[in-house]
Amino acid sequence: MLKNEEGNVGPLTEDILAVYADRNIDGEVLLIDDGSSDRSGEICDQLAKDHSNVRAVHHEKNLGRSYAIRTGFQQAKGDVVIIMDADRQYEPKQIPLFLSKMDEGFDVVTGWRRERTDTFIRRFISKTYNRFIIRSKFKLQIKDQNSGFKAFRREKAVAMGFDPEGYQGLHRFILPLAALKGMKIAEVPIVHYDRPSGKSYIKFYTVPFITLRDFSKFKKDHKEEIAALRQKG
Repeated sequence: MLKNEEGNVGPLTEDILAVYADRNIDGEVLLIDDGSSDRSGEICDQLAKDHSNVRAVHHEKNLGRSYAIRTGFQQAKGDVVIIMDADRQYEPKQIPLFLSKMDEGFDVVTGWRRERTDTFIRRFISKTYNRFIIRSKFKLQIKDQNSGFKAFRREKAVAMGFDPEGYQGLHRFILPLAALKGMKIAEVPIVHYDRPSGKSYIKFYTVPFITLRDFSKFKKDHKEEIAALRQKG
């Protein structure tokens, strides 16, 4: 998924395709262009022309990360959907690690950025969120809910009802939602790089307030399921 990543989407796609070829993985690259205003969309279309296992899907306007994820779930064709941000902060060579973990019987595998290259304030907000919401409120032993590198069984991802309508960032609750739907979740350590180009659109000073608003709605929408999960835990 990408927005204004003209300097990253080409090299990333080629790196993923190289991993597929090297490890004999029958996979595709689905490029979700979320309303880019630079040359990203054009580059995505050219990559799709150059490679039979690359497809490009475009949002006419920027809808946000959650909508891009939903589009990916709906448009993907394989048994496993791997979510990866196009900012090249994640390592395509670790895709086989996710697939291997899925082979153990998990429905979701999420990456844990053990050594993040982000700013202190972003790391602090993330650490607080994971401790007091993900682990405390949902009883999930997950260290890094918001990692942009995850794998899902496609059929279960589509069926779990990931509907961003009414939220400003439902992706921040994608693992709790998966857990509420009975999906088995594993976490694996991954590497995390600095951005080689482009910039992040995340505003650290608004994220906490958006998250708390969405958390309130999520609790209301899934009140009974959350109570059942806590009793089980």
